[in-house]
Amino acid sequence: MKISKKLILPVLFLFLGVFFSNAHPFYVSICQVNFNEQSQSLEISVKIFVDDLIEGLSEEGHSKLYIGEAKEDAHTDEYIYDYLKKSIRFKVNEKDVEPAFVGKEMEKDVVWTYLEIDNIADLNDIEVNCNLLTDVFSDQSNIVQVTKSGKTKNLLLSKRDTNGRLKFD
Repeated sequence: MKISKKLILPVLFLFLGVFFSNAHPFYVSICQVNFNEQSQSLEISVKIFVDDLIEGLSEEGHSKLYIGEAKEDAHTDEYIYDYLKKSIRFKVNEKDVEPAFVGKEMEKDVVWTYLEIDNIADLNDIEVNCNLLTDVFSDQSNIVQVTKSGKTKNLLLSKRDTNGRLKFD
């Protein structure tokens, strides 16, 4: 579903405020997609609460990962990447594309994961199917922000509506 510009800022501030509190009553992720014209790629950042991601990975059969801790499992990045590939799928200009895993970084109670899709000469439209953590939390929301040439468009996806499409001129 498309979100109006008037609605996205209050909703975004609400969800971002939740990211900076210790307990979070909402289940939300933010996926930022930036079209880099120079490198002809999509640079993707996904922000997820660590405890939510651990719960999602546990449902996939990966327990005791200790994300961001000294005793983190050596295969954690691989598990995260596999989970993200299953949970967030992209179609760019009518073609299915698969992102490569770039890495992750910790920020308090959240983890940023970085992905990249190469060989994107132009971004005319993007379809995102995101069911990230919707099988774990029935009220999970996934905000997708796509930026091209300084213009940002947004999607709000959930368990009921996991798919959205944005068109750029």
